[in-house]
Amino acid sequence: MNTLHFVALVRGDQATGYTASFPDLPECSAHGRDVAELVVEARRAALDCLQALANAGEAWPIATTVERVAVEPGVFVVLIEVAVDDPPIRVNVSLGERLVQRLDAAAEARGMTRSGFIAQSVRMNLGEQPRNDFEGSGRKLQDEFTTLARKINEAIGPNSTFEKRMAGLDDRLYDGVRRAADSVSAAMSRRREGPRAAADPGPRAPDASE
Repeated sequence: MNTLHFVALVRGDQATGYTASFPDLPECSAHGRDVAELVVEARRAALDCLQALANAGEAWPIATTVERVAVEPGVFVVLIEVAVDDPPIRVNVSLGERLVQRLDAAAEARGMTRSGFIAQSVRMNLGEQPRNDFEGSGRKLQDEFTTLARKINEAIGPNSTFEKRMAGLDDRLYDGVRRAADSVSAAMSRRREGPRAAADPGPRAPDASE
């Protein structure tokens, strides 16, 4: 494991957030709401840029020292530490056509490039565990999020057991409210009918003397 130090030029303030650019990695940039978040995002962005260079078979740049960086007004410097494996070098390897096809299919299934798959296979055969699986870890995380979203949808989404139970609960609650309303309405009707019954004695019974 090696640790590289890249200079990041930071612009911004607490109100608008901070943006970092790298003199040695022109395509690399990062943004954060504060300096602490910016450092984390800058480290991740630098790793992604280095991996992209490795995938393209290009050499990593030699990090410029802080003393050699010209800083403009309103810009301050942050040194970003990046932990990586050994810098990549181009190696010419001759393999059979069918083997290369199988290799590419296996790498694609794991969300990796050909170079990354070969490097991981070599480490495993040497008894080492891959330290920085940039591509595989991202694919694995995406798969985990997809699985989680599917489980949540199955649990509480349309036509789920949860939705059916809630629908049943709504029906029972509606019936209960309706019955309570009917009971109240009946009680009020009886209450209104009471005074009327008291005021109207009904047909008078015939008098025996008549």
